[in-house]
Amino acid sequence: YPEEAINPSWSPDGEWIAYTARNEAFKVRSDGSEPPINLSYGSGPARNQEFIRWTPDGKRIYFVRGGPNGYSQICWIPTDIPTGKVYPRYVTNDSFNSTDVHVSPDGKWICFMSDRSGHADFKRMDVWIMPIDGGLPRNMTPNTFEFYNYRPRWSPDSRKLVYTTDETNFRNITTIDVETGKSTNLTTSDFDEYNPRWSPDGKWIAYVANIEWNFHVFKIKADGSSKPIQLTTGEGVYSGIDAYQVRGSLRWTADSKNLVFTYMNYRKTSDLYLMSASNGHPKQITNHMPTGLEDFPFVKPELITYKSNDGLEIPAFLYKPNNSSTIKTPLVIYARANTKGLHVRGFYPYIQYYLSRGYSVIAPQVRGSAGKGKVYEFLNYGDWGGGDIDDFAYGAYHLIEQGLADPDKVVMLGGSTGGYFTMAMVFRYPDLLAAAVTFYGPPDLIHSDRYAGGSGKPVLGDVVAGNRGGPDSAPDHWKSRSTIYNLDKVKTPMLVLWGDRDTVRISMADDYLRASKENGLYTEYIQYNCEPHGWYHWRPETVIDSLGRIAGHFKKFTGI
Repeated sequence: YPEEAINPSWSPDGEWIAYTARNEAFKVRSDGSEPPINLSYGSGPARNQEFIRWTPDGKRIYFVRGGPNGYSQICWIPTDIPTGKVYPRYVTNDSFNSTDVHVSPDGKWICFMSDRSGHADFKRMDVWIMPIDGGLPRNMTPNTFEFYNYRPRWSPDSRKLVYTTDETNFRNITTIDVETGKSTNLTTSDFDEYNPRWSPDGKWIAYVANIEWNFHVFKIKADGSSKPIQLTTGEGVYSGIDAYQVRGSLRWTADSKNLVFTYMNYRKTSDLYLMSASNGHPKQITNHMPTGLEDFPFVKPELITYKSNDGLEIPAFLYKPNNSSTIKTPLVIYARANTKGLHVRGFYPYIQYYLSRGYSVIAPQVRGSAGKGKVYEFLNYGDWGGGDIDDFAYGAYHLIEQGLADPDKVVMLGGSTGGYFTMAMVFRYPDLLAAAVTFYGPPDLIHSDRYAGGSGKPVLGDVVAGNRGGPDSAPDHWKSRSTIYNLDKVKTPMLVLWGDRDTVRISMADDYLRASKENGLYTEYIQYNCEPHGWYHWRPETVIDSLGRIAGHFKKFTGI
């Protein structure tokens, strides 16, 4: 079977590329002249090596993997493999998850991020450094218990770090001096900022900002002596971020004169662009738009707002089929992924596909979504599967009341967290949906929390139940938010799609199929071999097959 190869990283001399595949770290000649070499074969728990980083001398690769105690740990392995099995050297071995390792340009230190608070709520994170061979880690962001300090990056001279922090309610850009520990807040804007990148000459920091779900590239003097300068304009997603389904890249060229980044919008696939860091217009340098779709009538989304059941104002993107702005149509509720995910002004092939079949699509930024500040992000903490599900439902009710959606032909789909939201909708609002589709969405939060993919610390505890505690402390609450314990309320026909290599345990799909059949419910379950978490990682033939199955499922129960 084919394998997904991800996380590519060039060696300093350009001769090799390190990457990960099937829970192992590999390296391969950059010209493809030799077969790949497995660097970590059979050397530890089954968890993907992540964040592959070479040392400046090219002799080691640092990465993150599940340690002997089950928690994510920082480790390294030599790039010249001696005879016999090689085991990673663990630099950390704590009862906490550590991730996103980076080697300093001088080769003396590593930085990483780790939440050592004991909570499982995604509300807090610290930036850490330690000597490259191990030793006592040093917390660079102490006394910031309520803040999420994220994605540290070394300055070219190894003397400072840049990272994002949400001290001001929004994620902003901050630097810190490694020797003195003095931090400098470079920005204090009222929108989230991500992906800070030092220029090679150390004078500038480029980053991306989310402004009403458009993402724009900015630069600012690294010493804080200038105001931020916006480099891109218009609608769409320049660079994006490295999470929340908005994956994109931002890099400087070696001479510090240009920036290379990804860009997409509602009618353009994500491609690479080159732009002067001083001025100019982005120049497209790759083209991934399939032949024949250049002039396809893609639908531009409209940003709307509506009130949820408790009066909270919810923003959402509404897509209407071409020439149907005032016509009642079938409706797809499109649930975004990630615990703190968001829907952006980007390219969504699934959405455009449903529009071409005559559906309208609403993509709500339900409570808990990113882009409106930390307070909004945490509105569903301790209430996962509660108010957020109300927000989805009331988006459909809003369009029905406006005469824009057919109440008998409302369907819903989502993946991962969005798949969970879809699962929760079918028992929270059993009469709303004509059909539903879940991609790898957990029907059992207790199971999901106890077997969090590759992580030693439960990742849902405070999100689902807040101060009530985990499944052992508050089993009734956890069950009240899990579909598999509420099948007596379910009426909606369900299509379940899952890859057998998903980190969300596929056994939950098996359990749901069996339990739903026992309760006389219509459930169709498709398992895709050799497919990981995230349909965007699936092979084209799998994506095409899933689209056909979804279309058939919706047509069977809506006639469209």
